[in-house]
Amino acid sequence: MSKTLAAEIATRTLEVINPANRTVAMAATLRRHGFDPNVTELPANPADRAELIAWLLATYAPRE
Repeated sequence: MSKTLAAEIATRTLEVINPANRTVAMAATLRRHGFDPNVTELPANPADRAELIAWLLATYAPRE
């Protein structure tokens, strides 16, 4: 996963008004981009963009 894609997913996730639905929205977006949302437990209530980007990169970016 690129930094740009992680930022886009984080932004779209946080645009969801109801915090309870953000995890569902993030899982759907990950599936749409070909990532398995079941690889690890998704954050319960994502609220901070920078933290969400860091989590996405740590979880889905290729390790060098």
